[in-house]
Amino acid sequence: MDEQAIGSWNRSPPLPIPLDILLDVVQHLPIQSILALRQTNKAFYAVTLLRSLWAVLLRTHVQEQNIPIPHLNRRSLDTLSASELEQLTRDTLVLRNNWTNPNPDAKREVDFYKPTDPDSRIIFMQFLPGRGNRWLISVTMTARPKKFVVQCWDVAIPNPVCVAELTHMDGPYGGIVINDDPSSPAIMAMQSAQTEILTIDFEEEDPESAFVPLSAIDGIREIHLLSGRTLVTRSPGEAGEVSIWDLNNNQEKLKLVNPSLSQNDRCHAIHLRDDYMVIVRQQTVELYSTIPRPNILPTPGAPIAYPLAQHQFQWRADTINISEQVSWHAARSQRPCPINIFIRFGSIYPWPVNILHHFVLAPNPAYIPGRETSQYNLPYLSQPTPMQTIGSPVRLFGPSAVALGKYGTALWLDSHTEDWLGPSDRGQRLAGMLVDVAGESSPVNWHDNSKASMVFCVREDDLWNKIAMDEESGRVAVGYVNGSITLFEYA
Repeated sequence: MDEQAIGSWNRSPPLPIPLDILLDVVQHLPIQSILALRQTNKAFYAVTLLRSLWAVLLRTHVQEQNIPIPHLNRRSLDTLSASELEQLTRDTLVLRNNWTNPNPDAKREVDFYKPTDPDSRIIFMQFLPGRGNRWLISVTMTARPKKFVVQCWDVAIPNPVCVAELTHMDGPYGGIVINDDPSSPAIMAMQSAQTEILTIDFEEEDPESAFVPLSAIDGIREIHLLSGRTLVTRSPGEAGEVSIWDLNNNQEKLKLVNPSLSQNDRCHAIHLRDDYMVIVRQQTVELYSTIPRPNILPTPGAPIAYPLAQHQFQWRADTINISEQVSWHAARSQRPCPINIFIRFGSIYPWPVNILHHFVLAPNPAYIPGRETSQYNLPYLSQPTPMQTIGSPVRLFGPSAVALGKYGTALWLDSHTEDWLGPSDRGQRLAGMLVDVAGESSPVNWHDNSKASMVFCVREDDLWNKIAMDEESGRVAVGYVNGSITLFEYA
């Protein structure tokens, strides 16, 4: 109990019921009811100032509901006072209510990048995980002259500024991947004539000197995942093996090969945890053990691993997004979290279908945590479970994009604007929905899962082409085909 609560408690009249029973009842009330109870008398006022109460309320109303906490800024909950816990709980639920509203209200909208070069377009955007939830990475491509500009933006200030900039003009460019481990010094990998591992000096005053090389691996390859000190790549040739690299010594430690399919099937998404990896290709989902073992037949190079299980979809995918979904109960039991998979399948025509398919790769109930992943101890069921289909029309050659968050938010761009703009051959919608953790209840009730539950914005032209989202801070960034960026804040 903090000093304010102790003082109020000493001056308050006796409670009509024992304190432990009252706390047990109050923790099940909505937050607004607790704030209303505070106004009734001095005894209830003192109770609603107890730190122990707000610690329980934050856990039951926020953490157990798998809701992201904004403005935590790496602070430990154990160090926060009662008033800080209360404010954190209230801010979190206010953001959640706005975020899941059918028409979320942007508290701030700012345009902060308009390139001067003609024929510029945004080709990549992603918020850096952790690190204070304030950094956005973007890549702008300019056609003439051909160049790629990688930039890091501080979006937590009123007028976002570029704190790091890297221009690539010479040689091939194969994209970037962002490290999903915010505690790692390596922030991203970039593929050019070699694979470069880079960090950012956020204290550097000159943005052009802020990207700092840490190491490099010679050769051209596709880069797919950077997690801590592990890099996952794919060979560009016909063999197309997936390789796992140890960045502590820049050595390839394992090759992943699936002999049952053409290795030309490119990787759309990869999930790496503990001693296993999930690879989603154009038509297959594959599960591997990542523990290196000696090859049965002596061969040069890294050990080879084959899939422990796989599933093949009926159709080939055009785009795939996957994300492990935060689950309080799974984390407490040290079990794998469900993986959301959003797929827009291809068609016989040169454009994708107008439907988003939501699947969940469910944890295997027979999996034993702590035991080595093997064919007999798989962390996930091999066949994804179809959850729902979502109408998401895209006009011929119209831009579309999908972003998927670890707290269950799916966000997408499409051409469904008739409900707002009427029949038109132009226009875009920024829409989304919140998906449930498989097997757990959700505080949100969906009336129609075949439609978007949230529509963030609609415009009358087709200038949007990329999106990025940070659920913890309540931010959405939209990139344009002319190279501009707009930031929306909902907290």
